[in-house]
Amino acid sequence: MSTLRHESGTRSIAVCVDDFGLHKGVNRAALDLGEKGRISSITCLVDGHAWPAGAHALKHSTANVEIGLHLNFTEDFGQNRFFRKLSRLIVSAHARRLDRAAITHEIERQLDRFESDLDRAPDFIDGHQHVHQLPIIREALIEVLNGRSTIGKPWIRSTRPPQAQAGRRLPYAIRIKSRLIAWLGAASLERLAQRHGYPQNRHLLGVYGFGANPPYADLLKIWLTGAQSRDVLMCHPALPGPWQDPLGEARAREYQALSDPALAEWIVSAGIEITPLRKEIS
Repeated sequence: MSTLRHESGTRSIAVCVDDFGLHKGVNRAALDLGEKGRISSITCLVDGHAWPAGAHALKHSTANVEIGLHLNFTEDFGQNRFFRKLSRLIVSAHARRLDRAAITHEIERQLDRFESDLDRAPDFIDGHQHVHQLPIIREALIEVLNGRSTIGKPWIRSTRPPQAQAGRRLPYAIRIKSRLIAWLGAASLERLAQRHGYPQNRHLLGVYGFGANPPYADLLKIWLTGAQSRDVLMCHPALPGPWQDPLGEARAREYQALSDPALAEWIVSAGIEITPLRKEIS
């Protein structure tokens, strides 16, 4: 199925699969949803165990998707020298106690691997567990991007939550989690990105607790109903399999909802176009 479009009154949003490269189930789900036009973006963990095969598949995919770097500072994949437990990383970042040189080196290394394996620069940058917006990391990221003449101006993911009216149907716990994520650095990253000319999405949708209730399909329709043009809806789908993944059941539910044929008709009737964000900000 081609990318979904609507004749008039269209709201153009990006739907992004996070964690590509983590394992084969994520890779297969992302590529399948890309071919079906249910997503428009894929963001990559370049040290993930399934990244080498995933990079090869991305290079030969015909899906109309943009590809980004999913900066990782919290998972130990055996190749990254710098990583911290998320809670410790957050505290150290806000206390300004992170090693700026080590952070810069890690950003450079991950960008180098992305460009080497895909023969191209990323269309956008974001962070695994939203670490790209943290103090020191965000400044190092902008400095590194400014110094790479071949990379241009990728868009950088904003974690700004949906407007109150758009998210009013979401459970209270989800609204609070979304605001907390943004509180950790969205406003500061936005000012920094604007100062240096890096575009961003408008709001980030898709935050939830990865539980079975309310059903993911219901949350998906709430997010899409309230979405504005240039919003990004992040998702974490995967096909089930033998891989060790604490979010495996949630990923399977997401894939089932996103691949449901009925969703395609609902998206069209709702006047939504799923499209790469770069088309809206270029």
